Amino acid sequence: MKQFFPVIWWCATALLLALLFVSLGYSFVDALLTGSLFLPGMLALRYFVPQLSFEDRPKGILDTVYLLLAILVIEYFSLTLGYRLVFETELKEPPGLLFNPLFILLLLAAFTLPEIALERYLERRRPYDSEIHFISDRRKIGLDPADILYIESNDDEVWVHTADGEAFRTKTGISQWEAQMDRRFLRIHRSYIVNTLRIEEYRPAQIKIGGRQIGISRKYKEAVRRRLDETV
Repeated sequence: MKQFFPVIWWCATALLLALLFVSLGYSFVDALLTGSLFLPGMLALRYFVPQLSFEDRPKGILDTVYLLLAILVIEYFSLTLGYRLVFETELKEPPGLLFNPLFILLLLAAFTLPEIALERYLERRRPYDSEIHFISDRRKIGLDPADILYIESNDDEVWVHTADGEAFRTKTGISQWEAQMDRRFLRIHRSYIVNTLRIEEYRPAQIKIGGRQIGISRKYKEAVRRRLDETV
């Protein structure tokens, strides 16, 4: 369900946007196409909002302002280009409400923020997986995720390391592992996903797990800090 929730949400969003624009006088096809032009801004907002931090409040506010301005630029570009390519018209005068910055931001927030909140709620309510299955060297392996220490990507192979010292090689990509693992697991580097309940020591730049020190990359540092400060 975790893998399919975003797809279901954004398909439903496209339909709701279409109904909104139908109520404004568009035909259903035009309304559906117009609604799809808001998806780039929504997806950008969905990706960057969880990365905002207000630990340093002035910086957090400034980052939020920059993000909103960037989202508006994305949306104006999407709407302008979309109208010219899809509707084959050149926008000499913006069509009023559709290009109103406040309307754009409210519309994006109305569909994006509830999705973020709902996904977090479902993640907290989701029971831990009792077993996970995968193929390793042509063998079907079944493991209790609680026994997994970390998952390591090494070139075109991924290794699943367990608490009893075993390591299973698999061709399943690390991003696919990230998508299917439950909330105990956290990506700390492009090459590592760790079981947060198995972490022995946490420092801002690295964690210790299974007796091994693993560095935290800059890309994931803030997300790791927020998550591990609550659990470690």
